[in-house]
Amino acid sequence: MDTETWIFEDSVNCWVLDAITSGVTTFDQLVTYLPGVYPSVVLSSLQRLASAQKIPTKVMEELIESAKSKSDEPMHLAHQIPLPVPHPLDYDWRFSDAAVENLLNECKKLTPLNSTIVLIGTPSLLRMGIEQSYPRQLLLLEASPTITASLTQAVPLAQVVRCDVIKEPLPKLGAEAVVLDPPWYPEHIHSFLWAACQLCKIGGHILISMPPFGTRPSVEREWMNVLDWAEKIGLTLVRLDKMALPYVSPPFEVNVLKAQGLHAVSKEWRRGNLAVFKCTHQTSVPRPTVLPQEDEWVEEVLSEVRLRIRQPNSSAFADPSLLSIVPGDVLQSVSRRDKRRQLADVWTSGNRIFACQGRGVLLLILQAIAAGRSPNQLVALALERSLTSVETELVSHAANQIINIVSIEQKENLLFGEQQNDTLFSRRAS
Repeated sequence: MDTETWIFEDSVNCWVLDAITSGVTTFDQLVTYLPGVYPSVVLSSLQRLASAQKIPTKVMEELIESAKSKSDEPMHLAHQIPLPVPHPLDYDWRFSDAAVENLLNECKKLTPLNSTIVLIGTPSLLRMGIEQSYPRQLLLLEASPTITASLTQAVPLAQVVRCDVIKEPLPKLGAEAVVLDPPWYPEHIHSFLWAACQLCKIGGHILISMPPFGTRPSVEREWMNVLDWAEKIGLTLVRLDKMALPYVSPPFEVNVLKAQGLHAVSKEWRRGNLAVFKCTHQTSVPRPTVLPQEDEWVEEVLSEVRLRIRQPNSSAFADPSLLSIVPGDVLQSVSRRDKRRQLADVWTSGNRIFACQGRGVLLLILQAIAAGRSPNQLVALALERSLTSVETELVSHAANQIINIVSIEQKENLLFGEQQNDTLFSRRAS
């Protein structure tokens, strides 16, 4: 174990001890008390403390037992504009309504009436702004084609631009404020801040969600590097509000926690630090380069369940069956450092991963199901020949696997609260 990790584990142990001393009696309370420590890391800390006789074994057992009680009550977000369920490959966590209101109120304080506010990777802010007739012009830059298409369809007059701010050309804007929610990795944070500087007026403000210090061993060091980077690109820190931005755990994270035996963790346990910067001067610092972390994926959406297929490399027939590669099929991690990610050929929005020999055939099956067509007929049409009896059975088997997974994840998505609403909001908004 390196020194940084050892210090981090010791810090987590101290935080957990302090929480227990302060009267925390349930695992959910304990996780919420801590500065962004992942629940499974908290679990490990409890076991270490009990093993070292720093807490009674009974206390550890009672806390762990409280984490196992199952509760599947749906969230009632009551939004008129639905958003697609997050996909883990997008590192997509959404702010809670309380965090969204906090950010919109902050922007209102920092900008004059009718200002332009640019939102980067924060579709929930655009949604609430539209629903509440927010008195500023909101423009969303969003990398996900699925999210941008959904918002454009729901609210045709909304200002939504599909743009990956890490690598694609940025629009020419002079915003009074920019709000950004990058993936919590150093290169993404640096790239998002650089892009925000290009979009913000001198004297304007940049609001960014940052990982709290309990997120992982390196975060405190990473924060110092962010401050150095901000100074280089013309930003001055105004303030840092710790743990100010709660998130709603997406279905993929809920599934990870359940797979780890943690059922009773609050869906809003994760909270980000709000850093507010002022854009004080222009610089000529070149755009940072971010190397791609993932291979190319193709997405299909079935009944609001998002399925990604690693880019097919052959048009010939191969077995499209989904092959289990982890117990229970749910990857018990949301970290990009997990080496099992490389084993996945198919990845669902519920964090289920599978290997698949015939990715091209599977993609045709997904397209057929989405269009209400026969998978066997569509595969035969693409191959320009009839299928053998064995191939027909394999296609039918894979189709049934997909239908079963979609059925399971539809129910999980209902608990997330982003199910479609029949309100014709686009008409009312126009």
